[in-house]
Amino acid sequence: RSTPKPSSAASDVYKRQMPEASEPIVFVVCGAGGVGKGTLVAGLVERDSTLHLSRSWTTRARRSGESPNAYVYVTEAEFRERVEDDGFYEWAEFLDHLYGTPTPAVPAGNDLLLEIDVQGAQAVRQRDSKAVIVLLLPPDREEQRRRMKSRGDDEGDIERRLEASIHEEELARGLADAVVLNGGLEEAISEVESIIRVARETRSTK
Repeated sequence: RSTPKPSSAASDVYKRQMPEASEPIVFVVCGAGGVGKGTLVAGLVERDSTLHLSRSWTTRARRSGESPNAYVYVTEAEFRERVEDDGFYEWAEFLDHLYGTPTPAVPAGNDLLLEIDVQGAQAVRQRDSKAVIVLLLPPDREEQRRRMKSRGDDEGDIERRLEASIHEEELARGLADAVVLNGGLEEAISEVESIIRVARETRSTK
């Protein structure tokens, strides 16, 4: 497989200050519900063994047909206890449920990959100014709706998520180092791979 060419989105990453060569880069893929974050991130991890994916915790119930490995499913009491122990890299409440990324232990030689919502990306930016944040967008609202419906979201949740998407995307554009349109999975994965490669090249030339 040929190396994807850097995209215009990837070129913007050159402007961000990268960690020291011995430190992992924190890559964040964020976006509203139904944009395809999980599928894209799974593709990235399958192709790049040096990306360490931190699996998020959530207090919501597992959706019908959802992989048991999509999240660590916990009670609110368990989640709050971990918050008290300062055990999350970031956490947020969204649509009456709690979501959080456990404080990661990144293997040597790996970079950290987070798949989180926009609120989570905000928390990461506050914590780590050198994180590389990629905003993933759907091709249109109807496709976004279709994706949520196909994964088993109920109609009430779909409407609330679609309504929240507009605000989330406006907020995320101010955070993101790059914006990727997920109109086709292979193209979107290649574009994010380019962003990752550029960030690593920038770190190695410091």
